[in-house]
Amino acid sequence: METKGTDRMRDLWKRLCNYMDRGLRQQLFFYLVVGVLLPFTMVASVLFLKTRTEMKNQAIGNIRQRADAIAAQVDELLYNVQLVSDKFAYDAEIEAFLDRDYDRATIEKQRDIYEMNNYFLKTDPLGKSQRISAIYGNNKEVYNFLDPYFQGEDIKRIMIDMGAEDRTMLSMFQWQPLKSNFLSMTKKGDGRTDQVITCMRRILHPFTGTWLYTQFFVLEENQVYQLYKASAEEMKGTVYIVDGSGRLVSSSDQNAVETCRMPERIMELAETAAEGSHQIKYNDEPYITDLSPLSNADWQIFTVVPLSAATEPVDRLFKEIIAAMVVCVTACIAIINWISRRFLQPVEVLDASMKEVYDGNLEAYVEPEAYQGEIKSMMMYYNAMLVQINHYIKEQVESEKKKKELELEVLMGQINPHFLYNTLENIVWKSNEVGRPDIGRIAAALGRLYRLSIGNGETIVPIRQEVEHVMAYVNIQKNRYKERIEFDSTVDYDQLYNYAMIKLTLQPVVENCFMYGMEGIDRVLKIRLDIREEAEVIRFRVADNGCGMTRSQLKEVRRQIETGAVRSETEPGKRRRKGTGIGLYSVKERIAIYTGYQNSVRLLSRQGAGTIVIITVPKISAKDKNNQ
Repeated sequence: METKGTDRMRDLWKRLCNYMDRGLRQQLFFYLVVGVLLPFTMVASVLFLKTRTEMKNQAIGNIRQRADAIAAQVDELLYNVQLVSDKFAYDAEIEAFLDRDYDRATIEKQRDIYEMNNYFLKTDPLGKSQRISAIYGNNKEVYNFLDPYFQGEDIKRIMIDMGAEDRTMLSMFQWQPLKSNFLSMTKKGDGRTDQVITCMRRILHPFTGTWLYTQFFVLEENQVYQLYKASAEEMKGTVYIVDGSGRLVSSSDQNAVETCRMPERIMELAETAAEGSHQIKYNDEPYITDLSPLSNADWQIFTVVPLSAATEPVDRLFKEIIAAMVVCVTACIAIINWISRRFLQPVEVLDASMKEVYDGNLEAYVEPEAYQGEIKSMMMYYNAMLVQINHYIKEQVESEKKKKELELEVLMGQINPHFLYNTLENIVWKSNEVGRPDIGRIAAALGRLYRLSIGNGETIVPIRQEVEHVMAYVNIQKNRYKERIEFDSTVDYDQLYNYAMIKLTLQPVVENCFMYGMEGIDRVLKIRLDIREEAEVIRFRVADNGCGMTRSQLKEVRRQIETGAVRSETEPGKRRRKGTGIGLYSVKERIAIYTGYQNSVRLLSRQGAGTIVIITVPKISAKDKNNQ
C-alpha cells in the first residue's frame, strides 16, 4: 500500500512538473492557485466547518429549550382542563340539572342547556378556562353544550364507544387522539378547526362511589397548535404531539392534521427516538430530533428539524464566501489575461515563430509594430536574423546548385560531342555498306540517346523529351535482348505537354530493370512506365516482373537510397546488388536540390515477383522552367 501511495505521489508530481514546463502562463496560474486560492479555500473551509459544528450544537440546545417550553404550555392547557373538571365534578347546579326528567321535552332541555352555558360563563367571565363540551348522564341522556341543537343518537353511541359507561375507567382523565368533531354538525372546511382532541372523565359520588355522569372536553386542534406555532416556525422544523400509543394528537404538519396520522417516515423515527435531543440520519439525510414527555397526560412532543435548516445561516454565509471567491478568481483571471497580453503573449508569439523555423518554415516573421519597448526591439532583431538566415541559405543553395551543374558539365565534357556524333554517323554508313542495318540502327539510337542526354546544356527539360530519352535507351536494349524484353508505357502527352522535369531522372530507373531484373528469370522481362498527373505533383511509376529482391536486399537498397552509402558485406551465397541504391539516391538528391521536394523516391519489391519504383516530383510548368 505504501508503494502504491508513493507511486501515485510521484506520478502526480511528474504531471505537475510537466504542467509547469508548458510555459509562463501555466506557472502564473499555478502560483495563483497554490499561493492564493488554495490557502484561502482551506482557511475558509476550516472556519466554516468549525462554525457549522458550533451552530449545530447550539441548534440542538435551542431545540431542547423550545421543546421544553412547548411541553410546559401544553401541560398548562391540560392542567386547566383538569381544574375545570374538578371544579364542576360535584356541583349542585349540575346535579340538579341532571335530575330533571324531560321525557322528550326537547325545547325545555335546550333551554336548560343554554342556562348551564350561562352558568359556566358566570364562573369564568373572562373565558380563560376550558368549558365542559358535553355530559353523558347516568340517566342515559346526552347534554351537548357545544351545539345544543345537535343531540342525535349518534353522539350517544360515540360516547358509549369511547367508554362513557365503562366502570373500569373510574374517575381518571382519558384523552382521545385527533378525530373529527362529533359534537358539531357545522364543518368549516379547515382541518385544524374541524379536527378535535377529546378528553373524557367519569364522575363518581365521593361517598358512595356510584357513577353520576361523564364529562367530555372537546379542544380544537388549532387551539393546541397556536401554543407552539411560533416556536415551530422559528425552528424551521415540524412538531408532532402523540399519545402513548403513537396516535396523533396535534402537529404543525397540515397534511398530518388533515389525515389524523403521522407520515410513515416520521413514525419510524419516533419509534426509535430516545428522550432528549439527538442528531440522527434518516435516508442519508441528517436530522435533529427531540422527544419530550408531558406531565399531565401520556403525551409526547416529538420535534423533527432538518440539520440544514438549523445551519442555514452559516451555510448561507459559506455560499457568500464561495461567491466572493468566484469573484476573486474571475478578477485574478482577468489580471492574468491582461498580463499575458501585455507581457506573455509577445513571448508566446516569438516561441511559436521559432518552432515554425525549427520545423523548416524560414518565412515565420512576426509583426513588431503591434508592441512597444523592448518587446518590439526583440521582434525586430528576430526578423532581421531570419532575413540573414534566408540570405545565407539562398547563397548556400545557389552554391550547391552551381557545384552540381559544374560536376555535370565536367561529366558531359569528358566526351567530345561532335567527335562522338561523327563517329556514330560513320558507323551507320559502314553498316549499311556491308549490309548490316541493325548495327546502324543501334548506332543511330545511341547517337540519339547522347544527343538527348547532352541537349542544350539545360538541366530542366520537357517531360516528353525525358520520355523520348528513355525510349532511345530501350531501343538499344531491344537490339541486344530481342524477344526477351517487352516495354510498355502509358503517357498522355497532351496532358503533360506544358510540364517539365529534371533531366536523366527516368533513364537510371529503367536501366536498373535491365541490370538486375533479368537475373535468374526464364520469362520475358516486362517493363511498364506509367505517368499520372495529380493535384500538386506528377508521379512516375516504373514496374517490372523481374527477379525482385529479398527483404534484406530491399532494406539495404532503401538504406542506400536514403544515405547514399554502399555496404560491402553481402548475404552468404548471394551476389551483391551493386549500384542500385546509388543511382536512385542520385535521382532523389537532384530532385531535392532543384525542387526542394524530399522523399521523392519510393521502392517496392518482392522476390520472384518484380520491383516497382515510384518517383514523385512537383509540377514544373514551362513558365517556371527558366526560373529553376
